[in-house]
Amino acid sequence: MQKQLRALPQRERADVVLKLLELGEIFGQPHQHAGMGIRKLRADLFECRVGLALRVLFRASPDALIIRFIGTHDEVQKHLRGK
Repeated sequence: MQKQLRALPQRERADVVLKLLELGEIFGQPHQHAGMGIRKLRADLFECRVGLALRVLFRASPDALIIRFIGTHDEVQKHLRGK
């Protein structure tokens, strides 16, 4: 995940970091994260939009959110098919 984050242009990298900070504070409070574009993909796997192009895949555990992948919609779909 760090490699994917470092590969992004500086502005997109900053957007992802800000979104992750926001996500960490409000995940699990549906009324607050309604506008964040969070979508449940599997039992404990979620997707969050970062702007129009980027997506962040993460797993939710009882005590942490674990970032699994950062990429475009198409890259996320490829990643999911490869798993």
